[in-house]
Amino acid sequence: MLKIRIIALILPFVFYFSDLWGAREEKINKIEVFVSTYCYRINRVRGPEILILKRSPRRQLQPNLWECGGGSIHENENFEDAAKRQLFEETGVTATRWKVLDCFEVEVRPGIIVPGIIFSCKANSDAQVKIDPREHTEYRWATMSELEDTVFVDHKMHQAIIKLLMIQDKLF
Repeated sequence: MLKIRIIALILPFVFYFSDLWGAREEKINKIEVFVSTYCYRINRVRGPEILILKRSPRRQLQPNLWECGGGSIHENENFEDAAKRQLFEETGVTATRWKVLDCFEVEVRPGIIVPGIIFSCKANSDAQVKIDPREHTEYRWATMSELEDTVFVDHKMHQAIIKLLMIQDKLF
């Protein structure tokens, strides 16, 4: 009788946790994760520059604000590959010297937070940019001094970019 009571007490927990384990194994609980790419280059005359993109007014999140680009990770894609793909899709730029810089979060709806990973990478000094007009309306290769009046999607982004431009020669 004691065995039956113990089983009766434990059984709901077993079903609950087996559902969680099964969900993970069956890949039905998927989370969204973002990557962001801070792409810099060294201009022989102007010094270090960062590629910034102005979000389209049609974007649901933070329209008309500046960012460095990025987006969601696709299924079966690792973080770095997602960052490389996003940079190329949004700008046509391929880069080298990829490095994880930091983590971030985006509130996509009230109470819904999506985590993200920030990468830095280096483009050639003559890198040509071709933006995707569905996502961005303009771009700039900006120096530190040109970032002062730029309104970014996140107030922390300005400081992170300045820090990156100041230490870019020490990253690798």
